[in-house]
Amino acid sequence: MKAIVENKKFNFVLIQYNRENVSIADEINALSIEDFECDGIEEFAIEEARVDEILGERAYSGGDIPESLIDEVELANKDQDAFTYKYFFYQNDFETNSENFVTFIKRKFPTLPLFSAQKNFEDWNAEWKKFYNPIIVSERLEIIPEWLKNTHQKSTSEKIYIYPGMGFGTGTHETTYLCLKLFDQISDLLLPQSNCLDFGCGSGILGITAIKTKQMPTVFCDIDKSALDNCVQNLVLNFEGSMLDGSQLVIRDRYTVSKNKLVFANILENILILEKEVILSSLESEGYLIVSGLLNHQVDKIISTYSSLEKISVLTKNDWSAILFKRPI
Repeated sequence: MKAIVENKKFNFVLIQYNRENVSIADEINALSIEDFECDGIEEFAIEEARVDEILGERAYSGGDIPESLIDEVELANKDQDAFTYKYFFYQNDFETNSENFVTFIKRKFPTLPLFSAQKNFEDWNAEWKKFYNPIIVSERLEIIPEWLKNTHQKSTSEKIYIYPGMGFGTGTHETTYLCLKLFDQISDLLLPQSNCLDFGCGSGILGITAIKTKQMPTVFCDIDKSALDNCVQNLVLNFEGSMLDGSQLVIRDRYTVSKNKLVFANILENILILEKEVILSSLESEGYLIVSGLLNHQVDKIISTYSSLEKISVLTKNDWSAILFKRPI
């Protein structure tokens, strides 16, 4: 099943940093999200030859880098001369947001090499394939791109298949990855067949993981119909119909609050605040809430906003954080 994106376009902006100025990338990444409604950021992957050079005899030819070596690779990669970030804009007034972002960068950082362009969404998959590889969340959970579904059989871990469409959240972005890590930490505490809500589901990757690993009937809710279209694609990739009994997709305006043992809310800070009462009302006693979409400096405010819940843990990766809450009895 194909998402309905034929008439959609997306803008992207490439910015290249060097060893002397890469320290400002964190500031620009934060501003792109907070002030210009950027929908996703990707740092260009390290080329395979560079990985081999760093890891030497430990290099994995054609495979994934074990998580234990990722930090070493990233640290060594700091010595490279060029760092390229790609900023995606595709929702709401994406053309204006992209143009404003470019104008801002040219005015405040005039020496940064910059390139911007617009493409049709039919080119989206090709863009993602340039840097999207299987993602190892843990020893028992992997995220596999759909074009490797029939060939990637190297482990016995549970595999979640993903089609990188319009919906934000493919596992490559830190916020989605952190949500999956937190879910994996509490998975053994979740009873099969208990209810789940994926609020702001995007691609559906979080709810799909709950169904596939714990057989949790899941409500997928999003404000964006095209995200729900992508979610349907990913459900078809992962399941036969019988596994989806009790699950449903719903546009935000038609969502009716019901109690859930687990709620995912991988959305931006302002939406977490705006939708606080709906999210809290959707969480049952002793239920778990996993929130993300947060820059590191926004964590304390969200913990304060959701003070009626017990904060269990906070995970951080690069500029981003995710929080695990639990509702008291």
